[in-house]
Amino acid sequence: MNDPIIVATNVTKTFTEPVEFNVLNDISLTVNRGEFVVLVGPSGSGKTTLMYALSTLDTDYDGKISIDGVDIRSLDRDSLADFRNSMIGFVFQFHYLLPDFTVLQNVMLPAQRRGLLTSEEMEERAMKTLSMLGVADQATKRSSKLSGGQQQRVAIARALINEPKIIFGDEPTGNLDTKNTSLVLDILNELKTEFHQTILMVTHDVQFARRADRIISIRDGRIVPNDEHYSPSQD
Repeated sequence: MNDPIIVATNVTKTFTEPVEFNVLNDISLTVNRGEFVVLVGPSGSGKTTLMYALSTLDTDYDGKISIDGVDIRSLDRDSLADFRNSMIGFVFQFHYLLPDFTVLQNVMLPAQRRGLLTSEEMEERAMKTLSMLGVADQATKRSSKLSGGQQQRVAIARALINEPKIIFGDEPTGNLDTKNTSLVLDILNELKTEFHQTILMVTHDVQFARRADRIISIRDGRIVPNDEHYSPSQD
């Protein structure tokens, strides 16, 4: 049975510079709890703009977006920040780890900002997550000393530290080679399967798109039928 966690209704966003145009055009979609969805489309199609709106990073649009039954624009700034910290984790193409911090310190940062756990609880949860992602042995190293694939796994651990219901990502494998891309995909699918994690990612990577449950294609700010080469694998 469908269990919607993200619902967008008639979402339109207009840019005014350098000329006025609609980057999102009356978009409506639903993402179900525990679903792995990717947004695909050519550069300038609006897919990243849509992801930013769906993930609460941008609330300047017409229409309505609700997450877990909450109308995002009904929240004031502080309430929205609290909601985002508790509900959502982010993984981006550039991992944005603090280079002079250890792996463990980087992973604990979102939990420190939220302020609900003791230092001991944060460290225990961080180590558990790092272990699940196969990088617990790197915990005391500075993040700048890790390989690109290791850094992205640490970024995923950081996204999971507050036990969010949804993980959003913008080209999370964009800087990775084929081996590490496959590893990150395995991790995301394991999160979906074992922890019923909802995942929504933007990608240009056909290999990545084909491993998702569902592909949403965006062109000219509208949802369009999927291109054949993006069809999910039937294996």
